[in-house]
Amino acid sequence: MSNEFPFIIYYLVLFVAIIFLSRFIFTKYIQFSRKFNLTKKINTRADYKVLVVNGAGVVYASVIMVAALTLDNLDFVKFSNFSPLLATAILLAILGFYNDFVEISKFSKYILITFLILMLLYSNATIPIIQNLNGFLDIYEIGYLAGLIFTYAIYLSIMYAINLVNGINGYLAIFSIFFFVSLFFHFDINEFYTLNSVSAILIGCSFIFLRYSFSKDKKLFLGNAGSLFIGFWIATFVIIYITTTPTSRLVDMYAINIDNIPIIAISMISIPMLDSLRFILKRVLEKKLSYTTHRNNLHHILIDRGMSHFRTSLFLTCTNWFNCLVIFLIEPNFNSKELLLIYLLIIIAWYIFFEFMNRNNISS
Repeated sequence: MSNEFPFIIYYLVLFVAIIFLSRFIFTKYIQFSRKFNLTKKINTRADYKVLVVNGAGVVYASVIMVAALTLDNLDFVKFSNFSPLLATAILLAILGFYNDFVEISKFSKYILITFLILMLLYSNATIPIIQNLNGFLDIYEIGYLAGLIFTYAIYLSIMYAINLVNGINGYLAIFSIFFFVSLFFHFDINEFYTLNSVSAILIGCSFIFLRYSFSKDKKLFLGNAGSLFIGFWIATFVIIYITTTPTSRLVDMYAINIDNIPIIAISMISIPMLDSLRFILKRVLEKKLSYTTHRNNLHHILIDRGMSHFRTSLFLTCTNWFNCLVIFLIEPNFNSKELLLIYLLIIIAWYIFFEFMNRNNISS
């Protein structure tokens, strides 16, 4: 495709079209949900004070399915090559939607997720398995089986972390907008037009969802359908970033040390991962390894100290990208061992900050 093609106009037109399409489907979903009483009960984890329409993440899957069928006629968009990805994402959304209304054991749920992810990685060349870390911690090629397990572990850990993010009004949608916008330039210079089309679709859906997320009379909750669907795409983009950046023009453009690429990638989701690790640590210390309800996520700490849902979502998202920006700016001066140490120090500093705020009842 010629570089003279006005891709910026294409993305803007796609974004506007998704705005109208997602608004229409969200409206229809609200009508459908009210008819069949698809509401979310108040609990101690999701900080809602009214009943909300649950499972709205399935709308994202519907929108991307319609968009893929429509856009596949374009020469530079190859959604047909991404059919295994789209199928896996949609199946995960369906699984999450079912789990939003029918209780599934955590073991059964993650067995199904494991099956879907491993089948995708085993059978699909579109998502390369990470088999070379390019000198990260002096590790280079790791082999197919190790790479398969490592790539699967990334999928599972990111999807688990994103599920914890999906607990208050707007947080997951705001985080998603920042995330997919941030990778737009990288995928554009590599001519990954299909991936950028996916980004535009998810960004457009998230903008419309925000309207309903903060609505008083038409409130929506993405539910497990949304967290699994969006978490899958975030994990996919992180893996593609790790596997494609070493040979991309971005390395020369910003003098990136290729052994630092995994750290840059993980810094893009530093706050959700901190939240996840903090949750697991507390479960272990309390000897409660089951996924019990609680109010001890990072967003709960801020909300319980006076922040609104919107300000909490924006603060945590901006904190995440502050961490990423710091790592990105300083990484040319350090090797992977040094940069990893700096990254861990940043995360520990934020952990101490939130623990201090939590234990001392400091107002936000």
